[in-house]
Amino acid sequence: MIRILIAWIAATIAGVLAGGALLAWFDQQSFLAAAGPAATLPIGERLAWFGRTLYGLVVIDGTNLGFGLYPVLVAVALAIGLGVAGLVQRLAPGLRFWWYAGAGAVALVAIFIGLKMALGMMVVPGARTAAGLASQGIAGFLAGATFALLSKREPKRRRH
Repeated sequence: MIRILIAWIAATIAGVLAGGALLAWFDQQSFLAAAGPAATLPIGERLAWFGRTLYGLVVIDGTNLGFGLYPVLVAVALAIGLGVAGLVQRLAPGLRFWWYAGAGAVALVAIFIGLKMALGMMVVPGARTAAGLASQGIAGFLAGATFALLSKREPKRRRH
């Protein structure tokens, strides 16, 4: 059980980092498009932008929990999606990795679509476009893959 909990925490961290990086990239592309064809962003500024994006997603307290909303959304989505994948993967255990990776992708996309339907607005601005929403699916895929790799049991060894 501890192995599963650690894998879920690592998957959540991976999802937040990947999702934050992709959200920052979409913001940067929008900035560059608005600034014109001569605009550039050096790698240092891109990394600083990523840091500010992560700070906004993770640290700024929009939940009254002491941290940001994005990690909560990722953690809840993955808990549900990976839990379902854990049940379904028993039908085809040879596809275990793909069940978890796919469940992570579907979970992140589903939570943002569900919140948009419930609230009438996208709670994560970078996921407003189809490409932005798909990028969150990529982050979920990476999170699910992280979970699949870290939660796998070592095969039992026979004693002779």
